[in-house]
Amino acid sequence: MHLKIIWVFMLGFALSIMALEIKTLPKDITVSQALYINCLQRTQTQQLLKTYLMVGLHSSYQDPKQALMEAIPKYNARFKALDSFFRLHIKDTEHIGYLNKSAALWEENKILLKQLPSKENGQKLYQNFKILVKLLGKSKVLAKKSFKAVSMTGGLCRDPLYISNLYLLKLWEAKMPDYDARMQKAIAHFSKNIKKLKAYDGSTDEINMHISNAEDAFRFFTFMYEHKVTIPTLISKKADSIFFEIRTIKSLYGKMLK
Repeated sequence: MHLKIIWVFMLGFALSIMALEIKTLPKDITVSQALYINCLQRTQTQQLLKTYLMVGLHSSYQDPKQALMEAIPKYNARFKALDSFFRLHIKDTEHIGYLNKSAALWEENKILLKQLPSKENGQKLYQNFKILVKLLGKSKVLAKKSFKAVSMTGGLCRDPLYISNLYLLKLWEAKMPDYDARMQKAIAHFSKNIKKLKAYDGSTDEINMHISNAEDAFRFFTFMYEHKVTIPTLISKKADSIFFEIRTIKSLYGKMLK
């Protein structure tokens, strides 16, 4: 399909795009619910970064400067609430150590996010947030087998954001000699995980429909990379649309948790 046709399609894309939305931690949550929110929290590190990069690229799409200013304190409050919750339930020294490292890294990232955006800080945040995603994932030590599908969708949510953030860093002309290798690795990871999700026997017809939608959206997303589309707003919108589909899938799996 010709690039111009793709572009027109994307500009007219009717799917409701969700902006960066961070809600407070509910009272009296269960461990499964906390893990579900923590999975979203890991993904939203990438949304914070994408918003930061859009500020750096002087984009006006969804007013990223205002969105970031509002999101940082909300994310910080929820981060601390979840950290306290997990410290009540995780007892072994090793995993308490992961919580300590996560807290310290978030404090560093919070400072960087508040500073005037720079390419160097964007690269630092990209690396730091990848580490933070792994550290926060250690809380899954509390997870039960029924949490498997929700956990899988977390990775699928993040992959398009990893890709969009790499892409936006590249557009900003940040130094990334291994850009293509990183990009292809993220694309391959998403493709592998979406196949696993399609094969998961706990999916409903509704979930399978959203999986199909996510696959279709991802094809257009990779098309932008292959054809070097250089419009930040389109990149951001497409990442958000894939996130919307996967987040819906995650929500449907979350409702199944006992």
